[in-house]
Amino acid sequence: MAQCGEIDPWDVQVIDVIDRVLSELRTRSADAEQEADLSESGQAFLYASMLVLLKADRLLESPDANSSDEVFEETIPELDASGGDRAFPLHLEKQLRRRAVARPPQQRRVTLQELIEQIELMTETIAKTPKTSPRRRMNSLSRSKTARAIAQLAHQENLSEVADGLEQFLVNHWSKMTQGQDWLDLEQLLASQPQNDRVGVFWALLLLSAQSKVELAQEEFYQDLKIRVPIG
Repeated sequence: MAQCGEIDPWDVQVIDVIDRVLSELRTRSADAEQEADLSESGQAFLYASMLVLLKADRLLESPDANSSDEVFEETIPELDASGGDRAFPLHLEKQLRRRAVARPPQQRRVTLQELIEQIELMTETIAKTPKTSPRRRMNSLSRSKTARAIAQLAHQENLSEVADGLEQFLVNHWSKMTQGQDWLDLEQLLASQPQNDRVGVFWALLLLSAQSKVELAQEEFYQDLKIRVPIG
């Protein structure tokens, strides 16, 4: 009707019309098919959006244009006696297609050699970073020194031998150090070591943890590290 010029789309209260259509669908008998109600409600929203589009076109018209003679490109299908338009598929919900989603990237475990290479790369990057202040220079030197020590330890020391020695030490002195407690703080373990090699002990604990020979726990980041030897 709007396309033929019988009614002015600007005079149609779209919200009131769509509300009345939905109200009629709700008051239908319980025997009516739900799929038909879904189809007709979808068509009602489609027609309402077309009316809104026609209103927008009216706003864009020039003052000298004859709105009654203008031919709109959009075509509005006419409703049949039942209020539905059979030109559209009855089961609109079956026309939907699931959009393909890219699979999430697969994660893999990082090997010890890759970790060593990453530490060496960090060491080179820190060494090349320009120093802008004494405080930053001291922090950079400290980080560079630590990273270099870790990398040298990984290459020069036999981690398996260090881990075996630490494992034997824990087995022999666990009861004495823990005094009946389940967990042992890292600081207590370092205090019992003659050399107090913090980096070497930490690397050995990581290797023993990977072999399920010890358990490591930390309640919060940057807090004390706790150690436990599994029973059996």
